[in-house]
Amino acid sequence: MSSSEINFEEVIKGNKRVDIVDKLEELRAQLNSNSLKGRLNKKDLIKSIDEIIDSVPVEMRTARWIVREQESFISQAKQESKNLVNEAKIESENLIANSYVLQEAVIEANALIKQAEVETQAYRASIEDTIDQKIEDIQSKIQQMSNFLEVEKNKLREPRNIDKPQE
Repeated sequence: MSSSEINFEEVIKGNKRVDIVDKLEELRAQLNSNSLKGRLNKKDLIKSIDEIIDSVPVEMRTARWIVREQESFISQAKQESKNLVNEAKIESENLIANSYVLQEAVIEANALIKQAEVETQAYRASIEDTIDQKIEDIQSKIQQMSNFLEVEKNKLREPRNIDKPQE
């Protein structure tokens, strides 16, 4: 059986050890030893790590990549959801503020309309009073003229006194 065809059931039952674990334990022991410089150099360390990576089955590398991608996706989704929530809060606050502004504008417009109606009624009453006064003045003048004409008409109908010439 090659290193890429590991039967995980045998490893789990303890019937077979994985070479990867043996290599990792050996590498850990070498790294923990006091004489690291004498026994292990950089090339040997890189070679051991490369052997471990090569002995990991493709499925495990794929699984590790999937897990990383999943974590990245979840992180992006969380960030996007936070952004959406923040945008929704801002939009909600704007809508609320706009509705308050609209309500205040409607109230102010209604107050202005009411005030204009009151001023219009007062102005109209003032104009009507002025017109009534002018009509009364005209009627009074007409009455005076009518009286004058009546007096003059009556004078025309009076017999003239020829003995006394009018001066």
